[in-house]
Amino acid sequence: HQQRNMAAMEGLNVDTLTVTLNTLRTLRSSATLFFKIVSEGAKEDNLTEGQNNFSERAMKVMADVKTHLRELETQVAGLSPPSNPVNLGNTGLLSLDPTPDKLPLYYQLLDCYTWMEKVHCYSTIMHSLFSGNNLKRSSISSPYSAKRRRPVQLNHNVPQQQVDGIIQSINQMFPDMTLNLSRPFGNNAVVQVTLGRVLRAVVTFKGILIEWVVVRAYNEPLLDEDGKVDLYTSSQYKVFQKVTDNANAAMLNFCSSGFSDLAVRSFFTWLHSFVSLFTDVCKRCNNHLHNHMPPTWREFRTLDPFHEECKA
Repeated sequence: HQQRNMAAMEGLNVDTLTVTLNTLRTLRSSATLFFKIVSEGAKEDNLTEGQNNFSERAMKVMADVKTHLRELETQVAGLSPPSNPVNLGNTGLLSLDPTPDKLPLYYQLLDCYTWMEKVHCYSTIMHSLFSGNNLKRSSISSPYSAKRRRPVQLNHNVPQQQVDGIIQSINQMFPDMTLNLSRPFGNNAVVQVTLGRVLRAVVTFKGILIEWVVVRAYNEPLLDEDGKVDLYTSSQYKVFQKVTDNANAAMLNFCSSGFSDLAVRSFFTWLHSFVSLFTDVCKRCNNHLHNHMPPTWREFRTLDPFHEECKA
């Protein structure tokens, strides 16, 4: 509450200072006008009439100056000095330096210290708020808390039989999608996917985690010139380049260290939804094509098709 009151007082003080500066500006304008009238003097041909007009104008402007001066004194009296004035030490002597190019250093340094004080104040408030909402599990002291925790599973170092079993079960889930598993680089699996007559893909695993996905057209090869699996060459078609980007985004979305089997099945279920890539209509615009592209995005939960521009 004290910090809130201080912030409210500071806001009120800033508003009062703004009004005071506006009044000072008006006072300076009135004083400038008075000196201008005095310097011009009487300009009428008839000296008596000119003197009277000159006196009336000067007295009217002087009355405005007195009014604005009273307002300024009242507003200045309402200003409160800062509670914690900034102590610049010897650097305050910079304001006394007569060199024109060094005079702004004092004001720049003063602004820097003022902002640092604000950052310190706000960080203190945020620390008090976050410390009251500590959600770390390590703060729960219970003899049963350790038993409730799931054992740490190293998903990048799992038996090959576990990965083979997951890929085989997925292969049986979708008759129109074929998965061929190989290990050309050691223990890590590489899965070549053929989805109907629509697309082909290469899915690279690190243990049981999906590490990289490349999607190509059905007529594009998955092997390079040496007969090895091509892991990184992108498709020559923009449609499948966009599907590749979305597939890698889906791979990151479904990634879960605690439910790695479910993450792999969810990803291949999402990938299977592209079997109707060129026949689906967008759920938002109800069109097959938008900017000469079919719906290349599939919503993660419902698998609804969207164009890239329509998914937002």
